[in-house]
Amino acid sequence: MLNKLKNYPISFSKIIFGYSIFIAFIFNSDLIEKLDKYFLSSPSHSSVFEIYFFFIIWSALVFFLSILLFILGGRYLLKPLVLILLLSATMISYYKQTYGIQVEQDIIESLLDAITEGNTGEIKDLLHIKLFTSIVLTAVIPFIPLWFIKIHYPSLIRECVLRLSWVAGMLIFLVVMIAINYKDTSLTIRDTRGINKEAIPHYAISSIFSIVKKSLKTKPQYVTLDNNPVILSPEQEIVGIIVVGETARADRMSLNGYNKKTNPLLEKQQIINYTEAYSCGTVTKISVPCMFFLGDYNSFSETKARYQQNLLNIVEKAGGDVLWLENNSSCKNVCENGTKRIDIITDAENTYDEVLVKITEDILLNNKTSADNSLNSIKKYIDISRSDNASSFVNFKNSKKKRSLIVLHTMGSHGPKYHKRFPKEFEKFKPSCKTNNPQECTQEELSNAFDNTILYTDFVVDSLIEILKKQNKQSFLIYASDHGESLGEYGLYLHGVPVSFAPKEQVHIPWVIWYSDKYKKNNKISFAKSEEKITHEFFPHTILKSLKIKSTTLKEEKSLIRLN
Repeated sequence: MLNKLKNYPISFSKIIFGYSIFIAFIFNSDLIEKLDKYFLSSPSHSSVFEIYFFFIIWSALVFFLSILLFILGGRYLLKPLVLILLLSATMISYYKQTYGIQVEQDIIESLLDAITEGNTGEIKDLLHIKLFTSIVLTAVIPFIPLWFIKIHYPSLIRECVLRLSWVAGMLIFLVVMIAINYKDTSLTIRDTRGINKEAIPHYAISSIFSIVKKSLKTKPQYVTLDNNPVILSPEQEIVGIIVVGETARADRMSLNGYNKKTNPLLEKQQIINYTEAYSCGTVTKISVPCMFFLGDYNSFSETKARYQQNLLNIVEKAGGDVLWLENNSSCKNVCENGTKRIDIITDAENTYDEVLVKITEDILLNNKTSADNSLNSIKKYIDISRSDNASSFVNFKNSKKKRSLIVLHTMGSHGPKYHKRFPKEFEKFKPSCKTNNPQECTQEELSNAFDNTILYTDFVVDSLIEILKKQNKQSFLIYASDHGESLGEYGLYLHGVPVSFAPKEQVHIPWVIWYSDKYKKNNKISFAKSEEKITHEFFPHTILKSLKIKSTTLKEEKSLIRLN
């Protein structure tokens, strides 16, 4: 029967309108539902106006897709483009329904980063059999008739005229419809600002255009913030460990009063626990650069962070030594300007953060063997055939510099495969969720799986503190998560909601600091109050102060410690 479709050619304009209507109708029930809730809460509008406004919105959805297909859907591109739209709409709808994720610019850029960085594990975590079922039902099956249809195209000149005419006609139609009741329509559009993010796949497509536009911009010149940072008390040796957490929530820390013992080890350490700490982003590609940013936070951007000195650059410029240990996706350009870096051999499922502890221990405590022998002992953790891994390890271990900073970028509590973020012996809270689809688990199972990741992080951070204790030097450790996580609250899962209106679960983060007895003995130190509200803006300044580095970039008021 499908082969018979070839005998009945259909005009390209009917194909475009048909699939535009189909996509707009099938995938945008959430948008219509939110509009309906708005009108229920605004009884001043008449039912006639409601119908009128709904028609405008639905026409706009169809108009957007039609314009896209009329402009880009040439003779040989129309069918592939329709398939891409069906697939993208299906996947966006799935992730929205499953995790409550709004697929927008930051999310798309994070996904593109994962692809370009070869981080297949993070991508695999988001795959599920239900996704493939959805693809078959709402993308593949609707596309099959189009595959067999013979599309009728007129002469090239007539086709171009028709395309331009249709575009112009639809634009005029939409303008006229809005103009009929412009006052009420414009006010309603203003009141429902942000609802455009619900449009599938419209908002994602506009986000892609924004990404392309950004990539075409001329790269800015690198900005040097401080040419002459200086190490104070250069005769003193100070070692700092920075633990960049991943997706941890402050309210799941027993340090903060959580009813489960998720921090049994850190509770015994002499730490300062900041209970009101908040992230500056809800995705790693934003929050990690933000954590090491030293400029005006009101003007923070990824581009600015990439093309100006950050915390690590200042430490190195002053004469300190920095090592970045990577067990996550990447350093998000933070360590790209010459910083020593070691990438862990990872399968993204069974390489736990304890690996970072083992490498740190070897660097700081294994002083009896040569660096080359030490390197050989940890070859199961890092690819020593890579010269950058090997040289970074050897050079840092052999360093005689008086300021050392080790940054551990952990996998932490990264979802949705929470059960893959901790070894079996740390599965204390049961039953725990063992799937990457949280909706298949009860709330108890999901919470238990996540809480086990916090328990394991407690072990990792505590182990690092014990290493510094054994080293018996002036040292400190700072742990802060990059952002939080939603676990079903308000129907949301994972993270990525724009920080300006993100729920507290995605921005309220754990933050602890620890200083060795020797550090506290040699320095008259005072701390900011543990209940003080802080953000990632305090992060780099606290570290500079702790390392005793004088810099024009250091804001004393943004440091959590004072040295008198």
